Amino acid sequence: MAVTLILHDTKNRVVLADSVPGDLVDISLYGARLSVPHIRTGTYHLFYACNDDPNKIINLEVIDSEEGDRLVIPAHPVWFDHVFSEPTKHFEIGVEFLASPEDPNIARLQAFLALQPSLETSWLKKLFRLG
Repeated sequence: MAVTLILHDTKNRVVLADSVPGDLVDISLYGARLSVPHIRTGTYHLFYACNDDPNKIINLEVIDSEEGDRLVIPAHPVWFDHVFSEPTKHFEIGVEFLASPEDPNIARLQAFLALQPSLETSWLKKLFRLG
């Protein structure tokens, strides 16, 4: 699933750099693994900028193309890796959600994922089945 990562300064309430497109690879109630084409945006490194300053976070944005709804989940990066074994030589970044598993946005993300056609028979859909 396509996502957008936005580096945000919570103290000054500003977006710090251009957004970075990415793909959601794995997800749990507590965080996610994302694939991104580059780890730097502007003069910032997505991982180190957040670890050097606790006021900087990554807003993970998901847009429901059918409904047009925008879902934003604040997250903090906990690891990253440069994947050289793939032709795209992309980066993977692990994030911890700053919202608790009971947060309504986490529930909305779960519901959105469960409705994705590509997940009809996957273990991910079974994990997030609502009912």
